[in-house]
Amino acid sequence: MADHISVGILRKPHGLSGAFNFSLTRELKSVKKHPAHFFIEGKGGFIPYFIVSFDLKDMFTGLLTFEDIDSVEKAKQMTGCELYLDEKTVGSLFKKDQDDYGFLIGYQAWDGERALGTVAAIEEMPGQVLAVIDMAGEEVMVPLVDDLVAEVDKRKKKIVFELPEGLV
Repeated sequence: MADHISVGILRKPHGLSGAFNFSLTRELKSVKKHPAHFFIEGKGGFIPYFIVSFDLKDMFTGLLTFEDIDSVEKAKQMTGCELYLDEKTVGSLFKKDQDDYGFLIGYQAWDGERALGTVAAIEEMPGQVLAVIDMAGEEVMVPLVDDLVAEVDKRKKKIVFELPEGLV
């Protein structure tokens, strides 16, 4: 089977019908074309989930609904799951130049020795890039600048910040 490449993550459920907020780690070539399905890793390997609706807010975030996920309870069980596609689909739908910081989505964020939460999205604002961290259901934005980022461990999927007192 073709290699599976992570292209995003399911964030918290939206509404009561099983829809998800989601973030992509790569930029789509066109807002008009999207995959027919995503793979999610399960006990038996990669399981395809077919898309019913795919609505982008911007090139990296939006709302997503799958077949057979029709309640908030089912959606909550999948929150935080990575979205995968095969190499061929990634090459045909996504731009080659990937967002430099998109790989951080899903990483565990720390302030020194204190766990903060999970990086849920990357937001680009004029003049700066921000990590959106889900801290127990509350979203906190932290600038991704050299002065604040102490360590990025790709193997452990962990980013460590050295934040000034009172920022979070």
